[in-house]
Amino acid sequence: MATKKHVLKLLRPHDFVLINGIYEAKRDGLIKILSSLPISYEWRLTKTDVRDTYSKIEGKLTVNVGDLIRSSSGLGICEFSELRGNGGLHFCTARAETRALKRAIEVLFGSVINYFVMNYLEVKVA
Repeated sequence: MATKKHVLKLLRPHDFVLINGIYEAKRDGLIKILSSLPISYEWRLTKTDVRDTYSKIEGKLTVNVGDLIRSSSGLGICEFSELRGNGGLHFCTARAETRALKRAIEVLFGSVINYFVMNYLEVKVA
């Protein structure tokens, strides 16, 4: 519980972006969660599939808080067409890995992220 309270203190509105009516945590906000908390973590790639048209990355995030250990998997895909000619294989693969890590973080810290969105970002309708 103390870890979740610490996350709430870290997050700021600029750590989120509104996409198609849904608040999404930005990469920097999620990395802030991992790097600023009194936790240890390991991000390990479990599968990499790089093709002519896309990169697909799967990984596993393991977070240790004292004696508590939690893990989550994440999958990220980037199609070369998304890059619109800017960047190559490295950029596409890096974007896919970032998406995979983002999804794993959202699974482990989703409840506190959702709490922040609902209580600090969304306009309450009376």
